[in-house]
Amino acid sequence: MEFTTEQLTTRWEDQRAIKNLMGKYANLVLLNREGEVFDLLWSENEPQLGFNDGWYLGADAVRGYYDACVERNALVASLLQKRFPEKLGDKTAEEIYGVGPFKVEPMASPIIEVAADGQTAKGLWCCQGARNDVETCGPRARWTWGWFAVDFVKEASGWRIWHMRYEKDVDRTCGQTWAAPEEAYPDLPEFAPLGDFQYPPYTAAETLRVLYSPERPLTVAPRIPEPYASFGETFTYGREANAS
Repeated sequence: MEFTTEQLTTRWEDQRAIKNLMGKYANLVLLNREGEVFDLLWSENEPQLGFNDGWYLGADAVRGYYDACVERNALVASLLQKRFPEKLGDKTAEEIYGVGPFKVEPMASPIIEVAADGQTAKGLWCCQGARNDVETCGPRARWTWGWFAVDFVKEASGWRIWHMRYEKDVDRTCGQTWAAPEEAYPDLPEFAPLGDFQYPPYTAAETLRVLYSPERPLTVAPRIPEPYASFGETFTYGREANAS
């Protein structure tokens, strides 16, 4: 495909906007502001959000996942307030919201392809992250290494996330070997309510990626984006076709 200088400039601006979009996503998650993610970054036109073991399909389901993240953040904060009244006891729910979780999902090695028609784009990022959260055993730090594979669509408001797969290869407690089953830590009664918390059920429960173990067969990275003219001529990171 050959492009004019003006078209190349537009495509460079599109790539920069997409990088900034995913940077905003990572920062909103890091700051426990998942409640803002859908309205700020996602398309409402049949969005799809996939994880290792299932899909949220449609605007209500995707928004529901982020709403559940907000609910869990609030629950963690309330439990920590009870556990540490000398530090948090006089704070309001708004003031303590976000206390506890520290979810780092830095995105590296971006590969971005903008369609020749400029209406859609595809991106793939490697994510070597860490999730420091509170579980039924209390605070726990995990390594979370994997991939963000994303279809984007250009709307009147700019580029938006359309289909996104966050597939983890590793989700393991820091300090534990990856070559053996994860060691369980004893539950603490003050954090027992976290055991009852449930994220919304998937619209479609299915395996997208199995976490690493020595017994796992060779599992390749998600497919790398390729130059394409329009979305109908390329693969999708959405559920219509497992693009791994």
